[in-house]
Amino acid sequence: MVKGKDCSNRASALGGCGALLVVGDVDSVVGLRFLQERGCSIDRVADLAEALRRSKSDSYGVVLVDLSAPYEHKLSDLAKLKRVYYTAKLIAVDGEGSIEAAVAAIKAGAWDYLHRPISSEDLHEKIIIAQIPAEKLKQRDADPVVTYIGRHATAISSRAEVANRFGLSLDTISSRVRAATGRTFIEYLHQCRLDQAKRLLESTELNISQVAARVGFSTSQHFSRVFRKHTDLSPARYRLQERVQKTQTAKS
Repeated sequence: MVKGKDCSNRASALGGCGALLVVGDVDSVVGLRFLQERGCSIDRVADLAEALRRSKSDSYGVVLVDLSAPYEHKLSDLAKLKRVYYTAKLIAVDGEGSIEAAVAAIKAGAWDYLHRPISSEDLHEKIIIAQIPAEKLKQRDADPVVTYIGRHATAISSRAEVANRFGLSLDTISSRVRAATGRTFIEYLHQCRLDQAKRLLESTELNISQVAARVGFSTSQHFSRVFRKHTDLSPARYRLQERVQKTQTAKS
């Protein structure tokens, strides 16, 4: 088994999507149905001007703003939006993708700047990261147990193995993982393994059984069940979908 990339900075192990305000035609950049299926409560407004007129300025954890349409005052209005929605994280979505555009959006108040193509899964993860309290991030990153699991998920065989390594009880391991990630030990372990599996499916020609073995699953059947549970796709379907998307991106 290979040593997996540290997944402890993956947002999918922390919290939920929460309330999201979508400003503009973000559907033209990324589908929002995926977010709704994963618990995002989505309100929509047509443009920045309408968003500025709304009174529920403290109701959203994230405001997703479409900047792709030509609009002379969009950066100044983005700055106004940040002042109104001061408790929310603003994520600007654009089709330009230049460094200059990203810098301008961040200076105007955006917490992050994304450009197409954007996968629904990556956007979902970004939205969750935006809402993680700073103290929780520090707690997660500071816990050596959680860090160890993230870095060695593909080689870890059981919770008992981790407990023995750190000289802790099984319940203590579970409690620390839950406190830092919001997930059970096995949920977090599986998420870390699947992060590595996705990279292998996207970038190698390994078959499904080989990918399963590389990331720590004893059988391809178990791997496929867990993968589908987390993504609603089979590993083969996920690989095909990612390759089609890359082909379309290369042609555009």
